[in-house]
Amino acid sequence: MFEIVSTPELQNKIKNLQGYYPPEACQEINHFLEILKQDGHLSKTNFYDINTNEIAGLYCNLFYKPYLEEKKILLIDIKMKAADIFKQRFTIEDDWDDKNCVDSIPQYDKPKKIIEAILLIDQGITDSYELGYKLGNRGKKDVYISRHGQYAKQALEALKLITRMRQGNKWLTELTQKGRLIAEAPNEDLQVRLLIEAMLSYPPVWRIIDAVSLKQSQLNSVLVLNDEVVKELTFPEVLKDADTSNRRSQTLKNWIKWISKKSGIPIRIHESGVQLTIPMLFAEVLDGADTD
Repeated sequence: MFEIVSTPELQNKIKNLQGYYPPEACQEINHFLEILKQDGHLSKTNFYDINTNEIAGLYCNLFYKPYLEEKKILLIDIKMKAADIFKQRFTIEDDWDDKNCVDSIPQYDKPKKIIEAILLIDQGITDSYELGYKLGNRGKKDVYISRHGQYAKQALEALKLITRMRQGNKWLTELTQKGRLIAEAPNEDLQVRLLIEAMLSYPPVWRIIDAVSLKQSQLNSVLVLNDEVVKELTFPEVLKDADTSNRRSQTLKNWIKWISKKSGIPIRIHESGVQLTIPMLFAEVLDGADTD
């Protein structure tokens, strides 16, 4: 038998895997650790560098150094493949057309206001001016207030939480099934969870999360969430310097930072990195809630 040694921080994670990793990763980590304890190596181990071995799993990568004569394995780190985990848990549409990005990406970056807008629409408040006013906008001109309400509806439509159809000279706004689930949710935590699910099914959000989490399975990661990365991933070259792309890239960046804080998806938001764990937020099935 081999002894697994590591830093105190990593030892604490190993002792409480469920507190730091999602169920898929926990099962895989336990499997890898048992093999290392028994044999001191894995037959399909990669050589990450001259001194470090890497076990590449479906949901995580383990990095370690074997000391066979001492019957010890130095566990260096465990890196989750967050993008792969969440890609399996959410239906990510693949029909995103870059040519339509400016028209499709909303300019409404406050998730709390998005939920509030859903509740107002559920109450029958669908007029853009009235919606903007109820959401707290007090612009000097009515058009500014109406624009605020319009931005809110654009965000909801992009996330497929409402539908809008023209009937004569008017637009009919209705909540979708996903929108109704949020409106009828019994508490704020469930509302947040359902909104995150909607955001994670929105192609531009997923494209960015996938990119800033892409190298989390490696020992070293350098890609950071910032305005330049968002623009590079979501806007064609000719539009990257436009004021509209600046405002809408801010929306996407703020949504992703909010998702990360609420759900624990590990992303990097500055050079030193923010390594967040994924809690059990999406591990259980919603009671009585069909989010398909």
